[in-house]
Amino acid sequence: MTAVANQIDFKPLRNASQMASLIAEVTGEPVKRVLERLEIEHRHPGRTVAQDFARHGVPLYTDGPEMSAFYGSTDAFLYELAVWNRNLLKMSMRHFVRRHLARRQRPLDVLCIGDGLGFDSLDFARQGHRVTYFELPGRGEQFARSLFEKSGVQITIQTDPAQISLNAFDAVTCFDVLEHVADPPIMVRECASYLRDGGHFYVSAPFYMVHPRYPTHLRSNRRFSGRLRLFERAGLELVGGRFTWYPLAFCKPRQDVVERDRWAIFMVRLSAGSQKLGRWMTWPFLPVHWLRRLCNRRFR
Repeated sequence: MTAVANQIDFKPLRNASQMASLIAEVTGEPVKRVLERLEIEHRHPGRTVAQDFARHGVPLYTDGPEMSAFYGSTDAFLYELAVWNRNLLKMSMRHFVRRHLARRQRPLDVLCIGDGLGFDSLDFARQGHRVTYFELPGRGEQFARSLFEKSGVQITIQTDPAQISLNAFDAVTCFDVLEHVADPPIMVRECASYLRDGGHFYVSAPFYMVHPRYPTHLRSNRRFSGRLRLFERAGLELVGGRFTWYPLAFCKPRQDVVERDRWAIFMVRLSAGSQKLGRWMTWPFLPVHWLRRLCNRRFR
């Protein structure tokens, strides 16, 4: 009974002490210092990564060995993602996907690609779905393992993309990942290959946010801002999403009729024009960063 009660009470997205303890477990930092850094990230989203990035002297917005080394050495993403996963914008994306999955009225096989700390995977698993978490080995993956264990949920963990089964999932999520990778078209095709026919792909990728607070977003990927063809060329069909593209919903078509939200599709295509500005300029999207700050929720 005690173990069950502890699992029910374990909600690190609501409890600062629990979140800090998880981060301290991975990094070895004192809990008090972790709490201080979480508060700084809450008040100034993106600062933790930006400052550590500057200390490493890595070229901004550029893929290469220095960027890869930074990913492997920093603990800053733990703080950024801890705060981001409590942000209203990110929580609304999880809510969108959760409702979309519920339409199938049965447990689904769900793959969460680049899930970082694992909160998307945890949320969908708690809804009764069979979830596979994928992340490259590192501190984020270590955090997720501890999170899943303490939450008492069964989630498959994969760190090698070669081990992910093809045509095996009813849904794949990929949030805030594509803007970091060197070749988004290849990754989108890989994501599509994991889907069964009729499966759904949920994605967000702010390619336009090439900004000092997001130094790991690649400038070379700005050309994909507002470009639905990135997904359509992978054999995916737009079936829904939000005007903001947080997130978009695609389907891997099958022979029977694909369910579409025609109003949502209209709004997504309408907003594509404004997103295309991100191919040449960043300043029109600065309000997105300010909105992110406004939507941060303080830990209790």
